[in-house]
Amino acid sequence: MKQNLYCLLVVEDDLDASAIAEVREIFSAADIRVCQANTREAVDAALEEGKPDMLFSVTPFDGDENWIESLVERVKPNPVVALSRESGYAQVIRALRQGASDFFTLPVRDRAELARSIRRQGRRAKVIADSAYFREELEQSLALLREDQQAGRHVQQKMLPPTEMVINDYRFEYRVKPSLFLSGDFIDFFRISDSLAMFYLADISGHGASSAFVTVLLKNMTNRLLRNYNRGSSFHILSPTDVLSRINKELLDTGLGKHLTIFVGLLDRIENTLQYGVGGHFPMPILQQGGKAEFLPGSGMPVGLFDDAQFDGRIVELEEQFTLTLFSDGILEILDQPDLKAKEKCLLDAAARGYDDLRDLSRLLGIDEVEEAPDDIAALSVSRVV
Repeated sequence: MKQNLYCLLVVEDDLDASAIAEVREIFSAADIRVCQANTREAVDAALEEGKPDMLFSVTPFDGDENWIESLVERVKPNPVVALSRESGYAQVIRALRQGASDFFTLPVRDRAELARSIRRQGRRAKVIADSAYFREELEQSLALLREDQQAGRHVQQKMLPPTEMVINDYRFEYRVKPSLFLSGDFIDFFRISDSLAMFYLADISGHGASSAFVTVLLKNMTNRLLRNYNRGSSFHILSPTDVLSRINKELLDTGLGKHLTIFVGLLDRIENTLQYGVGGHFPMPILQQGGKAEFLPGSGMPVGLFDDAQFDGRIVELEEQFTLTLFSDGILEILDQPDLKAKEKCLLDAAARGYDDLRDLSRLLGIDEVEEAPDDIAALSVSRVV
């Protein structure tokens, strides 16, 4: 923050030296550093060197009646005070209309009033200088925050799988629409063996960077379970409810105070089954097969809230052709239906109607038309390639 104030005093060469000395003396008493410019060229040079905190100028300068206005424009938002050897209503009005903060005649008739004006302009200049300092500090902080957000977004994007992928004859497609720059919704799917594939959709509590950080932990946890399976050291990855229990324990151990809702599915190509675990996920996924569409049954507690959390695990048989559609609860925020039951029916009807890809479903539900989503929205489609 600026501590010492600097004033540019603009006077003409032929002005009474004693009058200027009196003005400078008042500035000195107010502990304000003064630089004096006696010609237009000297004024230009002084202003190029640095904007003064306040400017006091005799008007007119070289007969220029708009001289004050030009100074106000060059030093704004800092104050400009007009000094004049002529007193009169017209001179005062002209100076004030051109943007002057105050007006005084020379020689000084009221020394105390000029001193008060200098102190007043000094306080104003100090506020402006401090505001500029804090604005610069804020801009630097925002620039750093943007860099951090960009880095976080890059990391998060790198962690996500391709938006479309086929694993073991199962086709996966997803879309994520964050409410902020970073998303608290996360999707992943991966191959476990030639016959097994796992997928999940998670919705971390809150928004922004803290929630996005949990997605990094979630990705690392599932990767570690997969590595342990490949090494033969543990087989938790073969049970969605075991996966939820491991995530629950590790999330509680972090002490971040974060929790999440999640649906974890395990696809078995040989058995033609979907084994799944529910950790408070809502709305439940919609399974479309055999000419009908219905929500999968299940509930379960959110992950990361309770040490003794119980998670609902189930198995359903899959037909040769099926489509499983999952949403995060952000989808419910953008639907126009009046209540939850009507919104669930809207989702069920949209899935039952069928869709070629998630773009079609997004258009049908109006997701693409939402410019600023009130909550993160994630959608995942799983189907068999035939």
